[in-house]
Amino acid sequence: MGARLVVIVLISMLIPMVIPSGVTVVDSVTAASPCDGGDFVLPQFNTTVERLAKIPTVYDYFPEDDRDGGGGGGEQDGDDQPGQEEYDGPEETWMTWSPDNDLSLLRDDFQTMMLIGEDAVGTLRVNLDYQRRTTVCVTIETTNNSYDPTADVYLMTDSQYDRYTAAYDRAHGAWDWGGFDSDEDVSDVSPEWRSFDILGWNTFRDSHKYEDVKDVSFTLSLDGPEVSSGLFGGEDVQYFNIVIDNTNNSHRHDALPETTIAAYVSVVSEERSTILPNWTVSVVCCGLMMATIVIPLITNKRYMAAGLSLVSENQQMQQGLVPSLEQKTLD
Repeated sequence: MGARLVVIVLISMLIPMVIPSGVTVVDSVTAASPCDGGDFVLPQFNTTVERLAKIPTVYDYFPEDDRDGGGGGGEQDGDDQPGQEEYDGPEETWMTWSPDNDLSLLRDDFQTMMLIGEDAVGTLRVNLDYQRRTTVCVTIETTNNSYDPTADVYLMTDSQYDRYTAAYDRAHGAWDWGGFDSDEDVSDVSPEWRSFDILGWNTFRDSHKYEDVKDVSFTLSLDGPEVSSGLFGGEDVQYFNIVIDNTNNSHRHDALPETTIAAYVSVVSEERSTILPNWTVSVVCCGLMMATIVIPLITNKRYMAAGLSLVSENQQMQQGLVPSLEQKTLD
């Protein structure tokens, strides 16, 4: 029996050594995308979805002679209007406008493709329903086989997106009063303090940022309608912006633009089976804190009270709780 066991062990050790290296025992398995199986329809633009874009339009408020200390003696083209760098990208002009549509709640699954030029940004704006769970999948493809590009994917509310676009415009020459490199300065600011910086920006919950990626998927469930409260009262409903960044922004580890990209975006909206009210979080947290205080007190009280009833009845000897030191004497 022992010899047979030794032979079995030796064979099991030799089999992996004689299998060719090109043969794999387990087939490769590809994980299914969270957006597979959605009931997709065409997006209803300007009704449930808005398409926006930022393109690298550069404003030059100062002539070159002023920058070089020449005193502004050179001639300017036009009537003191800022110069505009020509941009030849796939975006259409209407995408750069600021729409003011009253978007309905997103309850349908949809897929779309966005062409985003080099150093540009593509955005889909939606009105998420807090009673549903939303999954977003983004895949970055190339339009030029000479490149294998990556991009940055962000999820932002309207107020966060406004700060982001302001930083984008500033980095591309708007409001340029000389010598301040926003990328260099903001990259050294920690994420929790970026929103307090004049050029800083962050993403929703400071977690929905996926940088230098080819594909990404994430799921979002809201606690309630997302609103923004003003300093002097009033509330504004916040839409959500799915941002595909093909530019070199102020984050240190973002993707660098190489060429025009095609971003395939899938959005799946599902009903949530259970929606707990917001106050349940406070109840659970407060309950845990109270338990950490009350349980040691109860345990200590029970420990200190142990055996007191026997002491009052002089029964500790009979119960054997007190060791006896009496010794029998030999006659």
